[in-house]
Amino acid sequence: MTTRIYTIPLPEATTPTDQDALGTQLSEQGVLGSDAIVDALSSEAADLTLIGQYALGPYHSEVVATELEELADSAIGAVALYGGAGSRSGYYQIRSADVEPVHAAGRDIWEWELTLTASGTRKSQLQALETAPSQPSPGHEFGNETSALVGVPSAARQVRAVDSTSDPTERIRPTPVDTVSGALGDVDRFDATALSIDEPVLLYDVPPDAQADVDVHVYDTRGRDAKFLESEDGRVRMWQSVFARDHEFTGSVVISNGLLRVTIDEPTAADATAALEAETWDAGADSWTAVDLPSYADGSLDQDWQPVDVDLTHIGQARVAAQVEFEAVAGDDEGDVYAVDVELERGRKAVEVWVPNSVAELPPPDLEALLEPVASTSVVDSGVEQGLVAREEVRL
Repeated sequence: MTTRIYTIPLPEATTPTDQDALGTQLSEQGVLGSDAIVDALSSEAADLTLIGQYALGPYHSEVVATELEELADSAIGAVALYGGAGSRSGYYQIRSADVEPVHAAGRDIWEWELTLTASGTRKSQLQALETAPSQPSPGHEFGNETSALVGVPSAARQVRAVDSTSDPTERIRPTPVDTVSGALGDVDRFDATALSIDEPVLLYDVPPDAQADVDVHVYDTRGRDAKFLESEDGRVRMWQSVFARDHEFTGSVVISNGLLRVTIDEPTAADATAALEAETWDAGADSWTAVDLPSYADGSLDQDWQPVDVDLTHIGQARVAAQVEFEAVAGDDEGDVYAVDVELERGRKAVEVWVPNSVAELPPPDLEALLEPVASTSVVDSGVEQGLVAREEVRL
């Protein structure tokens, strides 16, 4: 089985020297005690160094190597190392990722070296889904529901809700509102506003692949229409996973949680066209189904609002956020510009669309109509974040 760090394969990962756990002193603090998951107090040596090569073909090797570099530099905290890692399996912070291309005998090979700081294992850490429900102002015009649904992998065990602001040993066993089936797994959904805790933290244990599969992901299509290519060598992923907020897209921006997939094609100097598309996962048909969005072209809108810029503001396991700027390129409002803040969370079937704090006016009617089929009707932001917490902090 191939070793993986979060979602990224590490084929034939080996240790260059026998230097597991060489004494980096760690202070493990989960979301209950601090925003920091792991603080490295000294860094004389990494806890684990892995080296390997990507020899997956001229296209795919570069894609996966870039993903590894971006994950190392991202704001995502400790992630799971699992699969063929054997006794090295656990949660790690990526200290560095050195990735270099090697061109030999007509083959595109990328060599990589990872240095990792240990954050514990599934027997010392629990997954912690932190929530902070709030009602942003000015909010939006898409509805007035007050639920704050947050998602936990259905494969999780021992799901408990604790209070991060008082006694974490006081806990309740929450009941999920429902279970939804996505492209890569099922998610149990809990309403953070319905629990008898103001800002609950959901604690649970889950296999690392089950967690990663249902997380929210950003992709760069790199100009490829399909996410996967079926070939004689098997199924190859063609879209690049994005972990860097400043990633330079060469294709469309895709944000997906396995239930809803939103694609934004920004205009470029070479191609001035822009587009907003959305798809929902049909578990019965085991395929994606396009959402029928209104458009200026079919006469259902009087103004042609198109996305002209995507600014990724947060990439995490439980949610992805961005500010999307729209411009009216046809109609009476031609030339007008309006930006919205959007969030897609794990387990959500709709996108949260918020009016930025600095904007006084609500979205123009036709822009609101364009977004309405995929916009959440809840006026509550769950404030969800994924992290780890040491079992000893919540031990009874």
